Amino acid sequence: MTSVRFWFDPSCYWSWRAARWLMDAAAQRDLSVDWRSFSLTVLYGDDMNPEWRSMLETSHRALRIVEALRQKDRSSDAAGFYTALGTAVHENGQPMTEATVREAAETSGTADVIDAFDDASWDEHIQASFEEAMASAGPDIGSPVLELAGAARGIYGPVFTEVPPQTEAGELWDAIARLVSTPSFLELKRGRP
Repeated sequence: MTSVRFWFDPSCYWSWRAARWLMDAAAQRDLSVDWRSFSLTVLYGDDMNPEWRSMLETSHRALRIVEALRQKDRSSDAAGFYTALGTAVHENGQPMTEATVREAAETSGTADVIDAFDDASWDEHIQASFEEAMASAGPDIGSPVLELAGAARGIYGPVFTEVPPQTEAGELWDAIARLVSTPSFLELKRGRP
């Protein structure tokens, strides 16, 4: 089994698409995924677009739940919570609100840690996770970040315009894993349309 760390912000649609691909790839390539928090609220700080503030702050508070689950060695539950929340927000068009987060916790069977949503003491864990992602793939990165066990560095991304077909997930993993595990590999990038 290959270990992978995947940092994400629940509000980020790039992360959502990459996470859906990674779930398919994990099933096809026997991957163990450690779901980690990457707060865009921490990334943007005072430079945050005011139009995004409410959404990103709610997403940050949802990451407290992810961290509470991680501290209890419940990575698969963190994945389930993220799946429920991401489906509501990115697939069903629900706003990233406290009610949506609470519903996702209930739906995913993680309501036992819902108190973390309002517990700012989890922010130090979010900050530490953010710093680990930056140390792995930064600077000049965002969400998501992917790190393959044994690779010298992680990468920002992959960024997909849509979730790749399930039938291609394993082959895409093979290509990305090969690049990420090559010590001299630095970057692939193209401008966005």
